[in-house]
Order: sequence, then structure tokens, then C-alpha cells
Amino acid sequence: MPKKLTVEDILSDELKREMNLDTDTFAVIDDWDSVMNSVYQMPIEYAGYTNRVGEMKLLKEMIDSLAASDFDSVKRSESRKKQLAQFTKTLSMYYNVVFTKGKRKVGYGALIHFPKLKAKPERSGGIVLAAKIVVDGGKHFDSFERGKFDDFLVEVKPYINLLGDLYRQTRKM
Repeated sequence: MPKKLTVEDILSDELKREMNLDTDTFAVIDDWDSVMNSVYQMPIEYAGYTNRVGEMKLLKEMIDSLAASDFDSVKRSESRKKQLAQFTKTLSMYYNVVFTKGKRKVGYGALIHFPKLKAKPERSGGIVLAAKIVVDGGKHFDSFERGKFDDFLVEVKPYINLLGDLYRQTRKM
């Protein structure tokens, strides 16, 4: 019997692809739109989202890593799924950052999901599922963290802006 996929599985596999690692959960998906469609069709479990986004350790690690600039290279990507008609009631965004230093790679991925959009979508609440994968010495370690927010514009957007600003500063070095 095949294993039931979780959002964590999909997030982990997408982050592994971004880090150029082998994936092991499901067949390779050729683009992020397909991944977002898979996420959209899955029932997302909301239990366990007790921490607030501002309390997330992985978010603080990403900020600290970018601010310290202690890496050989960094790569960032993002995807927002909100243009299609089926996404008028919900919205998902995906961001990742991959740091490389020597043979060590550290990747962070975050899926931001808005289960019910308000009239002003940027004021909607939702959840963030974050993944971290560390590859060092031929071994890799995965960890996940969850957070929730009531107002994207106030609780999440400032972090996205800060991470974007720090990333752009690394491009100027």
C-alpha cells in the first residue's frame, strides 16, 4: 500500500529538488505549478499550529544566515499561486533559500497557506509550514516547523521583505 503523502513530504521533496538532491517521496514533478496543485488538492491539517510566525526558529535562522553572509553561495526562489480561478478562495505561496559553504548545503523552504481569503487578501490569516534540510558529509537531516498568523500584512510580509532585502544585499557583494 503506497504511503499517504503529507504536505511535509511535498515540501521536503521540493526543497531537495532545489538543492539538487535525490527525491524519494514521489515522481519528479516538472514545475512548481504542479506542486502547488498537489498541495491545493490535499487536505492540509491545521492541528499543531500553535506557535506564531514570529516565534519560528527556522525563520530566525534564515535571517541570521543571510545577515551573517557566512556562505559561498545562496540561491532563492519563490512561487505564488493566485491567478487561476480555483484559487480565488484560498492562496498558497512558496519560498526557499539554499546556502552552500564548501560541501555543506543548508536549505530552507516555507509554504504559506491562506485557507480562507478575506475581501482584502493581504489581511487574511493562515499558516506557515517551514522545512530545513542540512546536507553534510553525505548525510542529510530534515526538520519541520509550523506557525500561524492572523494578518499576513502585519505578521508575515515584514519577514518576507527583510529576507528579500538581505538576499539582494548578498547579490551586491
